[in-house]
Amino acid sequence: SERAALVFTDIQGSTATWEACPEGMKEGLQVHNQAIRDCIAGHNGHEVKTIGDSFMVAFESASDAVWFGLSVQERLVKSVWPEELLDTVDHCSWDAEGPWCGLRVRVGVHCGDVSLQLNNLTGRYDYFGNTVNKAARMEGACVGGAVAVTPEVME
Repeated sequence: SERAALVFTDIQGSTATWEACPEGMKEGLQVHNQAIRDCIAGHNGHEVKTIGDSFMVAFESASDAVWFGLSVQERLVKSVWPEELLDTVDHCSWDAEGPWCGLRVRVGVHCGDVSLQLNNLTGRYDYFGNTVNKAARMEGACVGGAVAVTPEVME
């Protein structure tokens, strides 16, 4: 068993967005994926896997994981999004927290012990254990544009 900080990301409302504007979402997903991958590289992360528009990312330190999450949110706010995407509901608005344009991404972070297992087919490691479950739950519990962390991350 090893220690790691794990992050899960997911686009809020992606299914409805795919249905409302498939071409805008296709382009928007490319913007999203590039932003996520640039931030992974910039914060010493390791892309474990993607599932649809969700990422699972591993870090050696909790601080790198949190800075990754904050950097993702900042990068997404500053990104140039397809007009078709911005014309849909919930992708360009002004709310109590200020202006927002683009895809809203939830980010959940937890750190702790993990079990690693090599996938012989891909040559990549996957992570297992309660730390994975807690990180995924943190992502699911927050709203797009936020980074949710567990108390263990704050220690």
